[in-house]
Amino acid sequence: MTNRHVFIGYDPREAIASIVCKYSLLNNLSSSKDISVDFLNKKVLQARKLYYRKAFISETGQYFDTIDSKPFSTEFSFSRFLVPEICREEQKDGWAMFIDGDVVFLDDVNKLFDLADDKYAVMCVKFNWIPSQDEKLKMDNVIQTRYTKKLWSSLMLFNLSHPDVQKLDHITVNNSYGSHLHKFKWTSNNKIGTLPEEWNFVPGVTSTTAKPKAIHYTKGGPWFEEYKDEDYASVWIDYLETVPKNFILNNLMEQ
Repeated sequence: MTNRHVFIGYDPREAIASIVCKYSLLNNLSSSKDISVDFLNKKVLQARKLYYRKAFISETGQYFDTIDSKPFSTEFSFSRFLVPEICREEQKDGWAMFIDGDVVFLDDVNKLFDLADDKYAVMCVKFNWIPSQDEKLKMDNVIQTRYTKKLWSSLMLFNLSHPDVQKLDHITVNNSYGSHLHKFKWTSNNKIGTLPEEWNFVPGVTSTTAKPKAIHYTKGGPWFEEYKDEDYASVWIDYLETVPKNFILNNLMEQ
């Protein structure tokens, strides 16, 4: 059984982004190592009684959390922290990765797993970015929340054997403030390892000297018409054109 597991955030409003993410990841894998790849789907987690956090939707379609009344943007904003419990239920050990769905991979993700260090509870790219006042809305016109450790949780490698990670369960995820989860208050700073920035390359945020291994379109995805001319948009569009139609249809039907 593999000890490397990937969970891709899935939101039906941007399903094609997640499917292209999955295809790009699989397309760049080496054949020498096995790896499991699954979508993190809210409907499935609700059916398994793992996710029951309440939200309300404004007239503009904006999600708001009922626990702290803060806006959030995707169906997997909080459920990403259920990855450790999902793995425990499915008897998966080793390391598990969560990745936002608006990412395209350009290199073998096994190289990222090779960087896993057992002394850490979790590893991520440590951005030093807080959206400016001019960036009040995200690409799909939802409110952009400003906080420290912004984007850190968009790609996380969880050490499934670490005590801090084992404390992440459905009770914590469904009842904690968003800041407790996304600011990594469930562990300590010295237990958060650093991953190279090229594995979570955000155009306009990441250093221009970095060579991307995974491009994260958090500031504007080319699956939206108004972002088709943004930096690195052509990379995603080119990947979309290579995805077999049956791969898209099969993944849509499974959700």
